[in-house]
Amino acid sequence: MKRLAALLILVIAPVLAQDDPAQLREKALPFLSLGKYGEAEPLLVRALDLTEKVAGAEDVRLIPLLIELGGVYRAQGKNTEAEKLYLRALAIRERDAGAMSVETIPNLKMLASLYGSMNRVADAERQYLRVISVRIQAQGTEDLDLATDCAELASFYIALKRYAVAEPNLRRAIEILQRHKGPEDPGLIPVLDSLGTVFIETKNYDPAEAPLRRVVSIVERNDGPSHPNLAPHLDRLGMLYYLEKRYPEAEAVYRRSLAIWESLMGSDNPELATTLENLAVAYASQDRFSEAESLYRRSLGLREQRVASSMSNLAMALEGQGQDAAAERQYKLALSMAESSGDSESLAKVLGNYAGLLHKLKRDPEAKRLEDKAKALHKAEKP
Repeated sequence: MKRLAALLILVIAPVLAQDDPAQLREKALPFLSLGKYGEAEPLLVRALDLTEKVAGAEDVRLIPLLIELGGVYRAQGKNTEAEKLYLRALAIRERDAGAMSVETIPNLKMLASLYGSMNRVADAERQYLRVISVRIQAQGTEDLDLATDCAELASFYIALKRYAVAEPNLRRAIEILQRHKGPEDPGLIPVLDSLGTVFIETKNYDPAEAPLRRVVSIVERNDGPSHPNLAPHLDRLGMLYYLEKRYPEAEAVYRRSLAIWESLMGSDNPELATTLENLAVAYASQDRFSEAESLYRRSLGLREQRVASSMSNLAMALEGQGQDAAAERQYKLALSMAESSGDSESLAKVLGNYAGLLHKLKRDPEAKRLEDKAKALHKAEKP
């Protein structure tokens, strides 16, 4: 009898799981985190249907399921289906909490983001503006969260190149943040940086300097004068000085940025190429062509090093597919680039990879020559 009862439990348990919305949703969540939307969708649809039958069509318990299923549809490019679910979730929230409740704001922002991705600009703008209206009515004009709302609306306008309406929203966000957190709070950095962007994009360079210099000051105060977080902001300030033809000031900023990047990544990292070229432009603009040439050559070598590595990786992929002739052509190109870059470590890697292909092709004498060359490079690198 006990055995029969155990068997009945094993048979009934899966059925119960299929009729339990909470368990269905819990089962769907790992699929969502892995981006397996096809597997998550039927589970969420079933959970939504069951919840609606038990709780009714306007119950707040439907909201998370509507949002999650809407996210699944959006990820699959089914934006119209996603919109219907988001609108339904918003309507339920409005009936429960009121149309001007701050609880509606996450729903409004989801709709705004969806409409933006659908290029329904007017609809997206309407949702963003409604967010601000709801926030002010519910929490007043000095609420800290209003700064975030204004900054998000400004980012939306910047993406549309509507800089004239982005600027006042950024200024409003800055004022609120300063009042709540003080003038040196790191939360100001992205907003000040966006304000600098607005001025640069409109070629209004003079007022762009103040927010960009202030960003540098805030990072220095909070992270220190040599912190990696500072380098991108120095690059932005250097670009502004270059655009204003203030070449000595651009040079000073780029030199400082380069020193930070080098201390972080080493002097031979290909990521340095852009900063090297920025500094080279500053030198050339001051007719210091010899110094510019040196930096351009160094930048070119780093870029060639990256190209050599990419070509070698492509060759390995071709070799893995049995396309040995094509792989050998890529190895030869990679060798040429690696030799031109002057980077012995990169060259040694290409030589070793190419030698492996030659061994596979039973061209052992050629392979040994490459291996000997690679060994010599490794030996020369050792102190």
